[in-house]
Amino acid sequence: MTARIAIIFNPIAGRRRRITLEDVCDRLTARGWEIELKPTRARGDAERMAREVADLPAELRPDLLAVAGGDGTIGEAINGLIAGTTTPPRLAIIPMGTANVLAAEIGLKVTPDAIAAAIDARKSKLIHIGRANGRAFTLMAGVGVDAHVVAELDVALKRRIGKGAYLWGAAKQLFRFGFPTYSVALDDAAPVAAASVIVAKGRFYGGRHVVAPKADLTAPSFEVCLFERKGALHMLRYALALGLGRLPRADGYRIVTARKIAISGPEKDPVQGDGDVLGYLPAAIDIAPNPIELIRP
Repeated sequence: MTARIAIIFNPIAGRRRRITLEDVCDRLTARGWEIELKPTRARGDAERMAREVADLPAELRPDLLAVAGGDGTIGEAINGLIAGTTTPPRLAIIPMGTANVLAAEIGLKVTPDAIAAAIDARKSKLIHIGRANGRAFTLMAGVGVDAHVVAELDVALKRRIGKGAYLWGAAKQLFRFGFPTYSVALDDAAPVAAASVIVAKGRFYGGRHVVAPKADLTAPSFEVCLFERKGALHMLRYALALGLGRLPRADGYRIVTARKIAISGPEKDPVQGDGDVLGYLPAAIDIAPNPIELIRP
């Protein structure tokens, strides 16, 4: 029988990304797949479309749902999947973003050949999804410096220079971030203080920079990364350690495994997840009840 795949994608993505999607589709068609393209037109469409697919009767569902986009678009679609049926359809990714951290986590090469081969093989792993105030994230949620970088990101600059826009945003935070203290309660333990927090489901951050070596998408828990020292100089020190691959061993950096996290701090401080603002403090973070089958190489 012909295999069927529905692909959610942004039709106004750049030319290079459109060519990548076209190449993947050509390879899948050559392998006998029937493809339904589902173009988005506005923010929130990927979530709505994913939920509509998830809510279809089993006999009408495609064999796979794919999302062509960056980590943020994939995260938007996953919100639709976990909000729908208790048995979401299997999900494939066609990485077309700035960092493609999820692709790095599962070892997927960002080439049309590799992507099409992974989809056609249909091997999968069951992954547990994080939630921050009810909004899903696949890789990480952050409070503090990185959340402010995301909240104030120059989107036009990101389109022009990619990851450089995040570096520029981080540099600006050296002069404008107030470096407050956040209170972090891990499971049933007493709250601890931190200057910034990353709640990680995956090992990588911003590409292939390791923040949590033991993080595992398949585990129903988080690796909570606590930046214990605050101020511009410590922010620079942490950034340098991240770039050199030494952050997990840096002084004033601690990782704790937990399943539920409560974070409080300045009211309405942003909470970022997978590169998008998910909400604002206070934050309650937990594991979504329904895991998702993710196609892997």
